[in-house]
Order: sequence, then C-alpha cells, then structure tokens
Amino acid sequence: MASKKQTASKSAGKGSGNGAVKGDDKSEDLKSNAKKSADSKSQDSKVEGKKAEAEKVQAKSSKATSSARKDRKPAGKSSATTTPARKGRAVQVKQPKPWGLIWTFTGVGVVALGLIGAAIFVVWDRSQPPEGITDFYGEYANVTEAKAAISDGEITEEDLENPWVVQQTHVDGEDPTAVPEYEITPPAGGNHLSQWQTCTGSVYDAPIIDGNAVHSLEHGAVWLTYDAALVDGDGVDRLASKIEGRDYSLMSPYQDLGVAVSVQAWGVQYQTNEIDDPKIDEFLDFYIQNADNTAEANATCTGGIATTIADQQAPTG
Repeated sequence: MASKKQTASKSAGKGSGNGAVKGDDKSEDLKSNAKKSADSKSQDSKVEGKKAEAEKVQAKSSKATSSARKDRKPAGKSSATTTPARKGRAVQVKQPKPWGLIWTFTGVGVVALGLIGAAIFVVWDRSQPPEGITDFYGEYANVTEAKAAISDGEITEEDLENPWVVQQTHVDGEDPTAVPEYEITPPAGGNHLSQWQTCTGSVYDAPIIDGNAVHSLEHGAVWLTYDAALVDGDGVDRLASKIEGRDYSLMSPYQDLGVAVSVQAWGVQYQTNEIDDPKIDEFLDFYIQNADNTAEANATCTGGIATTIADQQAPTG
C-alpha cells in the first residue's frame, strides 16, 4: 500500500517537474513573440510616421504651387483658347531683292564719294599758287613772309629784289596832285593813291587810274586787264563773266598792254594771249582775299572810286 503511494507520489512529482519546464519555455516564447510583435509595430509606426510626414510636406508644396498659380496674372490668352499649331511644314515665300533701291543707293554713294574727292582736290589745289605766274617776292612766298622778315630784322626793305612789294604809302597824302610811279605795267603793288577803285565784281568799259586800282589790290582784290586791240567784243564778254558779281575783283581795258590778258594781285601777275586760259580762273580763285597775300587785311572794296580816267579827266598814274 505504501509502495503504491510512493510510486504515485514520484510519478506526480516527475510530471510536475516536466510541466514546469514546458511552462517556462512557452512563457519565453510568448515573451519573444510579444517583443517581436512590439518591435514590428514600432517599426511600422515609424514607417507610417515618415509616410505621414512626407504626405504633409507634399501637401504643403502642392498648396504653395496652387497658390502661386492663382496669384500669377495671365500673360495674354489662356492655353485653353490658344489655336493649336497646324501640322505639317510651313511654306516660306522668298521675297525678291529690291535691286532698284540697291542700285539707286549705290549710285548715290558713288556720286557722294566723287563730290567728296572733288572737294578735297579743290582744297589741296588752292593750297598752292597756280603754275606759270610771275611773283616779285624773290625768296619769299608772299607779302606776309616778306614783311615778317623785315619786322624780325633779318633783312631791310632795300634787301628785297623788288622793294615795292612792301611799300604802301599814299603818295597824295600831302600833295593831292602827286602821281605814283610803277616799275611794271599794269602795276601789281607799291605806293598808291588814298582812294581805292570799287572792286565788288566791277567791270569798267574804259581804263581806270593805276593808283586807285593798286589800292584795291592792297585790300585783297584781283585786277583783270585786257588789251582792247587784241580782244574782241565776245572775248570781253567771256572775261567779264569771270568778274561780274564776284566780290574783291575788278576788270578794265589797259591801253597798249601788248598781251591779250593780264591779271594782277598784290606782288604777283599772270599774262596770257588765251581768253579761255584756265589759269585765269585759277589765279582768281587763289588770290582773291588770299590771307597771306593781302597787304591790308580786312579792308573793304565798297565805297571807292567808281569812275574811269575819262570820267575824271585825270592823267594816268
């Protein structure tokens, strides 16, 4: 009897020990599974949190973009009303070149260049006296240089080849009957009378007094003379056309000149038998009011003597 109880007790104790071990194992498994489940939930929670945060950022961005679009003013027509582009290749029509205008402007340019070139040539040509003239200054170019040499003490008046080129005395200042004397005819400078001959493009049909004409040269005028025995009426008209209306110039016949035409400025002269000699025009162009060759600058040609020798009934001189 006792033996059965002990056996039962051992058996119960043995069973109870195994049950405790198994119970502990299950408890550990439950704890482990619970931890894993908690970790998994925590991880899922973090992921869900990140997704929610990303969705918030995206929502804010979308809201800002939408707000910016609403605030932006439309620039022209909306895209909804824009005419859709036509499909296919655009046809380009080439416009013909306006050759008429091109040639017109080319021609104008050529003419303009020609005029500019001509103007430059004229300026250059006037910088030098015409060839073939006779000047009486010797080694000096004009009256300005000759006077400067005397003023600087380099020379005296008597040292000049022709001292009369710097002489400008009014011989009738003390004696109204005094008549100046000249070394060449027609004279081209020197002492003279107190009154000048009017030289405003003036054409005289009879000889004038030398002393009055020389005074005009002193003022910067050019005096054109001709021999009436050698120049006919048509020639006189052609010569007169060079003088008429041209300020600081005058023209008159000169008795026994011996050459068809003689033109004079202060200290220089040119003579020719050709009425249409181009040097006559060159002489006029160069010496009328030539600043370097005007013995008395800024003097007038108006208000002088406007009569001839015959009108005054005075002797030549």
